[in-house]
Amino acid sequence: MGENRLQGKVALITGGYGGMGRASSRLFANEGATVFVAGRKKERGDALVEEINGAGGTAYFVELDTVEQDQWDAAVAEVQEKAGALHVLLNIVGSNALSAFPAIDLQEWNRVFEVNLVGTLRGIQTCAPLIKESGGGSIVNIGSVGGMTGAFSTAYSASKWGLEGLSRSAAYVYADWGIRSNVIQPGWIDTDLTAAMRGNPAVEEMQKQTMDRSVMLRRSGKATEIATAALFLACDESSYITGNDLVVDGGWFSAAPYLTNDRTNALAASLGAGKA
Repeated sequence: MGENRLQGKVALITGGYGGMGRASSRLFANEGATVFVAGRKKERGDALVEEINGAGGTAYFVELDTVEQDQWDAAVAEVQEKAGALHVLLNIVGSNALSAFPAIDLQEWNRVFEVNLVGTLRGIQTCAPLIKESGGGSIVNIGSVGGMTGAFSTAYSASKWGLEGLSRSAAYVYADWGIRSNVIQPGWIDTDLTAAMRGNPAVEEMQKQTMDRSVMLRRSGKATEIATAALFLACDESSYITGNDLVVDGGWFSAAPYLTNDRTNALAASLGAGKA
């Protein structure tokens, strides 16, 4: 295992054994952090913890359903008992369940918000006092470019918009506690969730067309690319960055409407400015 960027730090990662979580847990441990892999599925968490510890890192599994306050309380108490401190909270757990206009079921809507927004709120409020006591640190929340635009999945888009406000409010309130708070806004990332979606031929074709036409880099992202962004925001290299967001989407958000028109109609090629 390596050391440096998170040496001596303690990190709690929700959804720590999922696609982005797995990549982040491995990377954070490799950079010297004591990692608490948090989630509901003990077998998956234990397997990752065993792998990290076997490679020379330090990791523990902690059971956590992020919508349950008593489990947050127990998780933070366990972190304090085993590590004595907490410096990084990485909130990855989220739901992409479809709840959309024109016929939104409010129970489904509330469930998406409970996972994507309220669970993160619970985590921030519960962890912040220990992060303060530990000398300060960083909160990193995983949002979505769907929370920067109006997307067809109404509850998902709305909850991810809310996450931006929640994160910026945390940055404002906890600045004097020595705590930074930022959001990563991923585009289409290959993860466990999207792998299930890709089993649908229509979704695969849609993804291919989206990558070819509206993503500058012409590909989906990797979980490791979100992990490296999270590492930057978690470590002291980003010590003057708070209340902000980092878009990791291969250039989709900044140019998709123009790029789609360009690549569909071969505009850049007609001007001698690149591959159509």
